[in-house]
Amino acid sequence: MTTITLQDIKSRGAKAISDEKVVYLIVNSQTKSVMVPPAEYAMLLAAQEELEDIKAIEERKHEKTIPFSKVFSVSKK
Repeated sequence: MTTITLQDIKSRGAKAISDEKVVYLIVNSQTKSVMVPPAEYAMLLAAQEELEDIKAIEERKHEKTIPFSKVFSVSKK
């Protein structure tokens, strides 16, 4: 676990924040914030969206379905 303080940021600037690791910002001996690399953040957002989709599917799996042909007109050629 990588931790930094506000003093680290004041003295080292952006160099105090890792580009590749999760960093915990400690203020008054408490975790105030968590910083993650952009690629990991994007992965977390994608995982959250996937979980929300799974939840929505699970909540609606017992609903009656409507045949495709009733919703959209299918032209036969």
